[in-house]
Amino acid sequence: MTLVDRIDLNRRDVLIATGASSLLMAGGVAEAAPAPRIGRGQSFDLGWRFHRGAGHGFEAPGFNDGAWRAVDLPHDWSIEDLPAGEGRGGKVVGPFAEKAEGGTAVGFAVGGEGWYRKRFRLSAPRGGRVELLFDGVYMDSDVWLNGHPLGSNASGYTPFAYDLTPHLSPSGENVIVVRVRNEGRNSRWYSGSGIYRHVWLDVLPQTARIERWGVVVNTRRIANGEAELDIATALQDAGQGDIVVSRIKDAAGKTVWQAQVPVAHAAEQSASLNAPNLWSPDTPNLYTLETELRRGGRVLDRTETVFGVRIVTFDATTGMTINGTPTKLRGGCIHHDNGLLGACAFDAAEERKVALLKARGYNAVRPSHNLFSPAFFRACDKIGLFVVGETFDTWHHPKKPQDYSTVFAKRWRQDLDTIIRSTRNHPSVVMWSIGNEIPDRNTEEGMALQWQIVNAVHRIDPTRPVTAAINGFPGHSVTPSAVTARAGKGGKADDMSSVFLDLVGYNYKLADYGADHARFPDRVFFGTESFAKDVVAIWDLTDRSPWLIGDFVWTAMDYLGEASIGGSTLVPKANANMPVMPTTWPWVNADCGDIDLIGQQKAPSLARDVVWGISPLEIAVQQPMADDKTELLKAWGWSNEAQSWTWPGSEGKQLAVRAHSSGDKVELHLNGKLINSKAVEAKRVEFSVPYAPGTLEAVAFRGGKEIGRRTLTTVGKPAAIRVTAEKPRGGAGRGDVSFLLVEVVDAQGRRVPGAKLPLTASLSGPADMVGFGGANPQAIGSYQASTAESWDGRAQLVVRGRGSRGTVGVEVKAAGLASGRVALPLT
Repeated sequence: MTLVDRIDLNRRDVLIATGASSLLMAGGVAEAAPAPRIGRGQSFDLGWRFHRGAGHGFEAPGFNDGAWRAVDLPHDWSIEDLPAGEGRGGKVVGPFAEKAEGGTAVGFAVGGEGWYRKRFRLSAPRGGRVELLFDGVYMDSDVWLNGHPLGSNASGYTPFAYDLTPHLSPSGENVIVVRVRNEGRNSRWYSGSGIYRHVWLDVLPQTARIERWGVVVNTRRIANGEAELDIATALQDAGQGDIVVSRIKDAAGKTVWQAQVPVAHAAEQSASLNAPNLWSPDTPNLYTLETELRRGGRVLDRTETVFGVRIVTFDATTGMTINGTPTKLRGGCIHHDNGLLGACAFDAAEERKVALLKARGYNAVRPSHNLFSPAFFRACDKIGLFVVGETFDTWHHPKKPQDYSTVFAKRWRQDLDTIIRSTRNHPSVVMWSIGNEIPDRNTEEGMALQWQIVNAVHRIDPTRPVTAAINGFPGHSVTPSAVTARAGKGGKADDMSSVFLDLVGYNYKLADYGADHARFPDRVFFGTESFAKDVVAIWDLTDRSPWLIGDFVWTAMDYLGEASIGGSTLVPKANANMPVMPTTWPWVNADCGDIDLIGQQKAPSLARDVVWGISPLEIAVQQPMADDKTELLKAWGWSNEAQSWTWPGSEGKQLAVRAHSSGDKVELHLNGKLINSKAVEAKRVEFSVPYAPGTLEAVAFRGGKEIGRRTLTTVGKPAAIRVTAEKPRGGAGRGDVSFLLVEVVDAQGRRVPGAKLPLTASLSGPADMVGFGGANPQAIGSYQASTAESWDGRAQLVVRGRGSRGTVGVEVKAAGLASGRVALPLT
């Protein structure tokens, strides 16, 4: 039995095994509440009660919450269907309300106030300290234990912990209460509401212990087949006779290094690894550092730190290197929601998100514009994605009236410390961003604050460079004084927005790249945000410019909120020069991603596949339009294209067929006949083809040799539903979710593009349906009901385990079609 044990999420009534004693969570029965032994990371997700709305006296221990709804975490009430009467006079569709206060910014989702209560049995441990760690609560939270206020937190994305020990009941009967308020216009994207990340119970020593996030591992040097590491361990109240035992294990669990030192030397340890397995996106190898604080042979405290061995460097001449290998950041920006699940940060959903990015050719991600969940960072480490760790979307000056700027002045130092300390051991994190498009960053006030924040970051983590995402005018040229000039910067002139940054991020400033490099030849910069439509020009310059280390498109994945900034719109040809604005209700999705809301590849990603060398040729067809209409792209838009040659009713109509290719010529054939042959310019060529059902085939050539071939075939009418589990097995625990793809197919089993059909799903077995819907960017229904509508012939169904193993039967029906069925084992 280890000292660190976790609740078995496969059971609802569970014990935390702690050797001689046990901690019984809500839902079980026990005669006593013995004090547990020391142990970190015990899940506290199960057995909560939830009430949506405000009230009085809810924090009282004796309050009767029997009428409240039972929920298990993670939980996001904003993705749940709105209760009757909460439309505020406008239309309501599922969780979306036309009159939602946040409007298009949050995708018409509704926040408000919510309350959580949980009863649990636990006595204060002898010589121990009990803390409750929240990975993230959106937004303003207040916490009580047995009626005693523990504290408040005003950041919706940073973890926070409270000491429960002084207020644990002598009888062992306890009630924890959390009030969450997501009020006002406080976000520029869908935030979700509630306790949307995990909660953990830590039982720690009362006196000597390892600080939370107090262990840090850095790679100092890799040379001659050996890695030299620096290890620092921060302790609280350790005695002179105490020792720290450190042990490094590889992925197979083999101990590859160990040492013990007196506590006086715990802050400066060195370790050497022979023939280390290095971390990179191509080889995401991980190690685990076990740290024990001991006294007289007895283990007082213990923690584990997962890390990777790697050296990342940045230079205007050599560019970015990982372990000596030059690399480019093939990046994408994303927001934190998980599509149909809202903000719920299930581990499987976070890992799926990272895997989808990796499968589409990304090697880097920019979590925008805040700290993502610990599960997300673990997935980036495991699967292999570089991460730009971003801290703030705003400083003193607001972007929304009630956003983080209202508390920035009093909270930024504490939150910055938490963000970096809790995340710094992840090998995937290669730099810190201190802000995104910060208002007034190009003023004297902004420059002074930039200096403070950059120095604060370097004090906490001196191993990573600091950047920020700069848009618009970067400010006048300034020369830092000898007092404020940081080491290595000297007195070199720079723009006010970037004078103290190590690396400079550019948002939508492609036109400035060449001129800025000429002005600042030693500057290392990259695109922190870019338009998808500029992909060819950006990567033509990036691939041949070492000082330009990469680019992050906005965005890699569709997300809720910032509704309708992407895509295109049809207007009369007479209005072809009119400005294009985002569309309002009922649009709820940004619709600007390479990957849609349920994880499927979209048209912009086809061009990226060619630019990044994943594919030599991709083709798509523009959606047919009336003769008197023309298509205008929105700011983050892309033409309404599809990999389809099924356009009933368009026979004889000229359709735009677009090919992306790394070749120099593309031939287009229709039903075996050559339609046209054209030279490729800027990796793109367009054909006009009269539509006729059959087979459309494109062939790409380079230097007269064929390099690629793509075919689109007309499919038949919808005949059946097909359901496919993304993985052959799913998790059975309440913390486990599994994803299934639902497709409308013809008689030959081919997906029917463009099919929009009502679907009905049913489940049997030990799971609940927690998500069902399509990628339609408009609000058309619930994401949690048993009915949904396919979009482009697809939908997604998400199931959550109930805590017991078994097989889940899934059936999806549509009127007049053969039903789709699948059996998914949960283990």
